Amino acid sequence: MTNEIYSIQPLIAIFLPWISLLVILIMPGVHRRLRGIIHIVVSLVTFGMVLSFLPNVLDGRTFGISVVTLVEQINIHLTVDALGYYFGLVITFIWLITTIYSVGYIDHRENRYYGFMALCVSFILGCAFSQNMFTYFIFYELMTLSTYPLIIHEETDVAHRAGVKYLKYAIPAGAVILFATLFHYFWGGGDLSLMSSGTLSLETTSRTVLMIMFFAYLVGFGVKAAIIPLEGWVPDAHPAAPSPASAVLSGIILKAGAFGIIRVVLNIFGPSLFKSLNLWIYLAVIAGVTMILASVRALRQDNLKRRLAYSSISQVSYILLGLSLVSYDGSLGGIIHLAHHGIMKACLFLCAGIILILTGKRNVSELSGIGYRIPITMTCFTICALAMFGTPPSIGFISKWFLGSGALQAGQPVLIVVLLFSALLNATYYFPIIYIAFFKRPSQYQPRVLLKDELSSIMLWPTLVLTILVIFAGIWITVPGFPYSLVDRFVANIFQ
Repeated sequence: MTNEIYSIQPLIAIFLPWISLLVILIMPGVHRRLRGIIHIVVSLVTFGMVLSFLPNVLDGRTFGISVVTLVEQINIHLTVDALGYYFGLVITFIWLITTIYSVGYIDHRENRYYGFMALCVSFILGCAFSQNMFTYFIFYELMTLSTYPLIIHEETDVAHRAGVKYLKYAIPAGAVILFATLFHYFWGGGDLSLMSSGTLSLETTSRTVLMIMFFAYLVGFGVKAAIIPLEGWVPDAHPAAPSPASAVLSGIILKAGAFGIIRVVLNIFGPSLFKSLNLWIYLAVIAGVTMILASVRALRQDNLKRRLAYSSISQVSYILLGLSLVSYDGSLGGIIHLAHHGIMKACLFLCAGIILILTGKRNVSELSGIGYRIPITMTCFTICALAMFGTPPSIGFISKWFLGSGALQAGQPVLIVVLLFSALLNATYYFPIIYIAFFKRPSQYQPRVLLKDELSSIMLWPTLVLTILVIFAGIWITVPGFPYSLVDRFVANIFQ
């Protein structure tokens, strides 16, 4: 890009998490407490590095560096634009929160856990800062491989089966993305850039080629974005993984697929071409079906993390629904939900982890009266659950407000009905958890968890931070650096 400022900072930000790996390799037997502090410091420095881009991003500047060129227009190039910065900020913030939480949660195979978590964050940050689809594909596949050890961390039979299932979905999906990228390069004009408002057109590329290209990208990225029927790995992976890893899976990994689809729709095809090809209809149907069916399946899950997993499948499709509207507010609401859902669902998974560690409970049916045993944790869970189906004032309400407004702008009021029905289903599978926790007595005596035990747990404090942010960012949405300020800048450039 001609207005791109050369900077090595994006490359430094991507490799900062590798310091955690160096610590593990150089000092594998370092004291557990010191190791945890080092990993927290590394995640904090990485978040700070990404945060340092904020003033320039708000001023409309982009920073980039070309790492290596293979052949003409096939290169590894990093660029920090408004959208990439926004995703990068979400990635590093959730990593920081989950790293602090992990110090109190992970008590075995810690080196492997922290090492692959750092790799995963490094590679997905590379996805966020990718200037072109080839770069995105490279980092996306590396992220796929580094996620596997997080899923199988507990090394139970269930975890290993979940890991194998994940690879059965993810590896073919990568092959499809590679096909789409090569197809795009050879028959789509050769421009793989993700920094424009549409690089394709019907004047230079046939309708058939464009349709094949879009659906290949959709299928490839749809596995991580968990669209039905490509979501089969998600309900198994989330319960099998440790709770902080589940928070990363839901808050970041699923979003990598959705982020890829955002780039395809808005940066590769562009709103005009996407609408003229009527691709929005297919995406709207897929998103609507996924939202409803996943919510219905969530109703039948007794395992708490499995219910949250189906909820994630449903919620990620809000992002795709926003894109399908091809309207300013629709795109705004969908892309904002990438961060909003990440914060809400990360908090819910962290709450599930505290429930497991302090009480040993995994299933919804076992949570009778648990709100009185761990009141702070269950209050956090309740606030985030209410936010998930759009209760004001919360970030969940903000997402749905813009999506509803976008549906009206697009002349598709029927999609508001879909949103309302989805919100009703969300309430149907979250309210029973809240009711059982606070209004139902346990069927048998359960040992009391002292409030001091809950307060002394380091796991509680990251959970409280996320809960406060769910409300704070829902009230003061225009604070510079919050999702709205960044996404609005990107969407304004796309629809100008």
